[in-house]
Amino acid sequence: MRAERILQNVSYHVVYDESIMDALEYAHAHGFAGIQLAVEVPHLSFETVSETECDRIASFAAEHALSISLHAPDHAAPLFATSTHLLKGIFSYFEALFAFAERINARLVTCHPGPMPTFGTDTLPAESVPQTDWAHFRRTLDENLRRLIGLAAGRTIVCIENAGLDGTARQVLQPYLDAGELSLCWDLAKTYDGRRGLDADMEAYFWAHLDHVQQVHLHDRRDGRSHRVIGTGSVDFMRFLPRLAEANVLDYCIEVRPREKAAESFANLQQLLRSSAEGRHAAPPNDRS
Repeated sequence: MRAERILQNVSYHVVYDESIMDALEYAHAHGFAGIQLAVEVPHLSFETVSETECDRIASFAAEHALSISLHAPDHAAPLFATSTHLLKGIFSYFEALFAFAERINARLVTCHPGPMPTFGTDTLPAESVPQTDWAHFRRTLDENLRRLIGLAAGRTIVCIENAGLDGTARQVLQPYLDAGELSLCWDLAKTYDGRRGLDADMEAYFWAHLDHVQQVHLHDRRDGRSHRVIGTGSVDFMRFLPRLAEANVLDYCIEVRPREKAAESFANLQQLLRSSAEGRHAAPPNDRS
């Protein structure tokens, strides 16, 4: 396994840092390859960053060979939205987000397809969406993805994360993956269902589309909760990482907060990968305290 191909491309999720520059300085000082910004956090919002600060961010990142990626809001900008009024706001936001990505040379923007509105029924079989609306939601997602691609073209790579990537979304997404217009972000911990364990269907989908995976999210699951320190929970990282190391993944983002816990996760990840490369099976001790 090419462990160094992973370790040379590890970033961390910026949420609790004081500023974007503060995060870049921390990443540089602690051996990370870059950062992923949670742009929906008010004090890190790109809407508050001046052009001068954008130039400073881009310059520092280039000088120290640090990558920057952005994570679009999980639920505030759903791509299943059908209202023309909502879509005006959503795409005005994405236009500004992609302009910011271009200004600071952020190479990836990760988006969730967003939740489709569902309404469970007290019937057998249960339904979640009126049958008459399924086609409308598929058509809407297709139109919104096409519009998103147009806004991002020449600016940044758009990755769609597996959270919320159901069968309908995968079907609509496929032509854009085949054309190289969209990429995928694989959150390994979210391949696990809290009640049923590993989602074999989701795992099979990502192995089948490995060439399209540009970003991987790394965090553990412990006591029914995700975003825990790597090596302290139930995620079998070595089930995934050897094959991922052979792919052309640009960024492995540790989504563990705050950054001190991301650094702890990075150390555990290094130990895990290097132990495996040396033929040992030792892993970081589980800390369930």
